[in-house]
Amino acid sequence: MTPVLASILSDLEIEVVDMRVRRGPGQTCATQTMERILAEHGAQHLTIVLRSIVETENNKMELVAPTIWAVSDIILAHPSWCATTAWLDAMDAIDLSDLRERAKANRQAVKARQAMATMLFEKLRETFALETQPRLV
Repeated sequence: MTPVLASILSDLEIEVVDMRVRRGPGQTCATQTMERILAEHGAQHLTIVLRSIVETENNKMELVAPTIWAVSDIILAHPSWCATTAWLDAMDAIDLSDLRERAKANRQAVKARQAMATMLFEKLRETFALETQPRLV
């Protein structure tokens, strides 16, 4: 693990555990995922992604690769959303575990990361009032 990732995880009180150990709240074994996001998008982005998970209601168990990737994808696609105080409030209202379970149920059609990102988008767009283009008939 890189020193930068170790520092981010320490600051957020996230513990890395072995894949063979049952994870608890605030624990993860998704170091490769986090290292890749860190390398591709930087420390600030990864910190926002992880805070969006561990500092929201009942989501501390969701430090798993598909969830981390899905939250990252949404933040990259809609950076203005996480720049407001409404971001964590909106994330509080979302049960990431439920989204992941629903995504896993359809994994033969689409990967969990993409399915979760789509479900997150649908839930968050209500809060952030994403303008839709009028239908052209």
